[in-house]
Amino acid sequence: MELFKNINVDWMGKVWLFLSASLVLLVVGWFSVLQHGGFTYSIDFTGGTLIKVKTAQKPDVDRLRDALKQSLGAADVTRFDAEEKNLVQIRMKKIESEDSASFQNLGQNIYDALHGILDKAKVQGKQDLNRVGIDQLAATLSESRVLENMGRLTAGATIEETQRVYRELAETIVNHRTDRGGLITDIGQLGSLPGISNPVLGVLKQHYYPGSFTVLSVDSVGPKIGKELQDKATKAVFFSLLGMLVYIALRFKFAFGVGAVIALFHDVLITMGLMSLLGKEISLIVVAGFLTLVGYSINDTIVVFDRIRENIKLNRADTFRTIINKSINQTLSRTVITSGLTFISVFCLWLLGGETLDGFSFVLVIGIIIGTYSSIAVASPLTYLWMRYLGTAKEKKVYKFA
Repeated sequence: MELFKNINVDWMGKVWLFLSASLVLLVVGWFSVLQHGGFTYSIDFTGGTLIKVKTAQKPDVDRLRDALKQSLGAADVTRFDAEEKNLVQIRMKKIESEDSASFQNLGQNIYDALHGILDKAKVQGKQDLNRVGIDQLAATLSESRVLENMGRLTAGATIEETQRVYRELAETIVNHRTDRGGLITDIGQLGSLPGISNPVLGVLKQHYYPGSFTVLSVDSVGPKIGKELQDKATKAVFFSLLGMLVYIALRFKFAFGVGAVIALFHDVLITMGLMSLLGKEISLIVVAGFLTLVGYSINDTIVVFDRIRENIKLNRADTFRTIINKSINQTLSRTVITSGLTFISVFCLWLLGGETLDGFSFVLVIGIIIGTYSSIAVASPLTYLWMRYLGTAKEKKVYKFA
């Protein structure tokens, strides 16, 4: 399938236009990096704690930020995801200790602090229904003997049967809570669930209250681990680029390797600059996205380089500039079709993948666009310029220059 038939674009005639466009993107993106004092790193690299909370009502972020800064030393409190979901992200400062006791106490301290802010006025002596587990909930219901009093369990029921029935009742409530994002806002609404009668609601209201929030996750990384992960991520990207240089230099010529690796740096640096410009943070999954981008981008570049090598053998009378133009034009349909289909896939992943995959899919969405552009307009022109001005006399004889 060919999208472009008999195309004859003088790509090399526009080389300075392409390089100028790349320079503008680099300057804009990295000006943002300098303006923000560097990148925003996730706790994977900085160390610290990231807490995600869902609230029943629209959260007062300023109030939460001020209160948590005083009580826990929270570094930042922000909203994330769709506004109607009432989700809040709390970033704690770096933790000094990495012992297990510190991590175990952290979750309780966070809950207590949020409880003091959001649920302080709730009835005392009761437990938060949004925090209780299945076993504890089943035990509370069993101790009340509510099903026996209703006649749903007879005096002759075995201990195993009694435990099973109460556990199923507790599972129904907890599963309903999970389906609602971990938050039950009104105990009375549980009356619509199978097996939840008014006497059961009465027991629940006697022992529990519907909390105004739920802690969705608490992720902690110690400072030593964070530094180690940052070092390993940097090395992973560096060695992947070095490996590409060696591979292409051996398969083609050193000049081709230089052009390809500079184009890869171009793709990564522009994408990183745009991430800073748009306020995206760098996490481990984002690094995975960059490594995926490096592999994908080099694949497109190799396709063009392969065609250049073939055309040099077939068209010995043509200049290197003519051969590059012809090779790019011949592979353009394949490049656009492949990149276009991949872009559709990762765009859907970015659109529908949720918060967890946002960074990874965003890198690929931007990276595929930039990578496709660089395979056409950056890698080959840079190879040409290197060969023309820094190539050996033998290379200049093989790759003819007008």
